[in-house]
Amino acid sequence: MFNIKRAGIIAKTLAKSTRSFHEVPILKNQEKYLANGIEGLYSSSGFKSAWVDYQKYLTLNLTLHTNGTENELRNPYQILLQTAKQTTEQHIFHFASQAHNNHFVMEQLTDKSSAEKTRPSRALMEKLAFQDIADMETFRERMLLLADSSFGQGWVFLVEYPDKSLRILRCNNDGTPYYYGKNQSLDLNGGVDEGSYEYLNNLKERAQNKERDWALPILGINCWDTAYINDYGVTGKAEYLTNVWDCINWDVVNKRLFQI
Repeated sequence: MFNIKRAGIIAKTLAKSTRSFHEVPILKNQEKYLANGIEGLYSSSGFKSAWVDYQKYLTLNLTLHTNGTENELRNPYQILLQTAKQTTEQHIFHFASQAHNNHFVMEQLTDKSSAEKTRPSRALMEKLAFQDIADMETFRERMLLLADSSFGQGWVFLVEYPDKSLRILRCNNDGTPYYYGKNQSLDLNGGVDEGSYEYLNNLKERAQNKERDWALPILGINCWDTAYINDYGVTGKAEYLTNVWDCINWDVVNKRLFQI
């Protein structure tokens, strides 16, 4: 005889034992890109490597490291915020930050022919003017020069601060712009100059005072070799960066900017 009470208990038990999996998000036009690549930037295999394969690696590791914890129900953005200040959870922060950054960048890319029909908004260009960036060519040069001159892995972001000002920020390795203590804007692989030393001391004081400082990314460029090695080879970073800029969908970028 069917026991409703017992069935309810079993259902609740199964619900509690269910594990959540972090999966690769589906991008707009993803099937098209998998078949034909992103015109002007990626071949089909290049897109698959930079997005599907790498994102699957990140989300799989995120799943393995968060199963059975409260983070298994959070998305990568929420996880990176939760773990950024936890020294014992930096392995989790790494995969969460990378997964979020890669998704953020891929969302703003489109075929070159489609990207040419979009433009930065007037509001965006007016804010850039306060940073001595008067036109698109100067904006392009600043972003790509910083990205090309970055050694090792990392990201270059155009970010918006709480005062609504815009700045260009380099985040080395798995750095995130959302928390100043983990933006990793300094490359500490070599010697530390006087300016960097003062910056580190200032960072320490801000952390001790529990200062809340953050920035929101508006535009991002992926400088990791996983983003270009398939199509451009080990030495093809500069060509990749040029093509990335030509494939930015400014309609997506414009919507990320705070506007009254």
